Amino acid sequence: MKTRIHFERIIFYIILFLIVFGIHDFMHSHLFMMLMWGMIIFPVLSIILCLYVRHSIFCKISVTEQRTEKNAISFVKLSLSNKAFFPVLNVRVNWKAENKFYHQGKNMEISMASAMRHTEEMLLPMRLTNCGIVEYSIDKISVIDLMGFVELKKDNPSSAEITVLPSDGYRINTSLTDINRGMTEAEETQKKGHDFSDVNDVREYIPGDKLMSIHWKLSAKRDILMVKDRVSMSDQQMVILVDIAGGVDEVDEVMELSYSIVKGLVMENLFVKFMWWSETRYEFEERQLMNIEDVKNAFSDMVYEQIYFDSDKTKELMRSIKPELKAYVNVLFREGEAVAVVVEQD
Repeated sequence: MKTRIHFERIIFYIILFLIVFGIHDFMHSHLFMMLMWGMIIFPVLSIILCLYVRHSIFCKISVTEQRTEKNAISFVKLSLSNKAFFPVLNVRVNWKAENKFYHQGKNMEISMASAMRHTEEMLLPMRLTNCGIVEYSIDKISVIDLMGFVELKKDNPSSAEITVLPSDGYRINTSLTDINRGMTEAEETQKKGHDFSDVNDVREYIPGDKLMSIHWKLSAKRDILMVKDRVSMSDQQMVILVDIAGGVDEVDEVMELSYSIVKGLVMENLFVKFMWWSETRYEFEERQLMNIEDVKNAFSDMVYEQIYFDSDKTKELMRSIKPELKAYVNVLFREGEAVAVVVEQD
């Protein structure tokens, strides 16, 4: 515990006491004598009560939702619990908001009060302007006595996290048809048990048909191989590689663009393989996206990563680690803006 003494208030109080003492000495008034004794007792009582309350008070920080969108209003809740049989009029809560994706933080302070044996709650609106994982945390709180003479600090560990995703209202100028060259053959074993295409008809097996298209139950009944005739682009997948390299504004713009592209593809019922380079694990992270919830989960995972600054690094690693991918769409920051570029590998 660290104690801060407000000497300026104590000096003012001493001056006031001397004035009351001088008036009492001149007038010999019992009223001013009682006032003098009160001015001696009250500070001592105030500090004792502050010590008592300090042991019985705790502040918890939480969020009202686990996910929010960039630039949307979200709320942080501070809950000040006072278990003492005495009210507390001034508690300073020192808390911090840190974007762990970009390693940016800001310290803030707020004053709260609470009645005895009561929990006081306060909702604070926050507008988060960058994507990432934002951690709200409290390290210490300070209890100030009634007279304002001393400030008693105590450890108060509490934290909460909220995921900030790109805005749903973001619109791209890139036509999804312009990036169709990034479509590649889907890997049959990547999502076992899922069928990413629509079945139009069932027909007899023709040499060259894929084994994954065989209708095994119907084939067993007819004693002849039958295959499902597909009408969608189910045997293909769109590979999206997000380049989280650059500064805060650059990466944030790339996140916005890639989020909009991926959502558009998923809404068109296309099978999307979503990838990014992980500096912490030194490997490519991959997610198979089938619906909007998959998209949100993938971006929620990605903002736990560490951004880097070599914009050519991702493409070089892709060529050396994933040479089997003939084509993919690389979303990156280039020449002052976020762009989606189709990369065709030899």
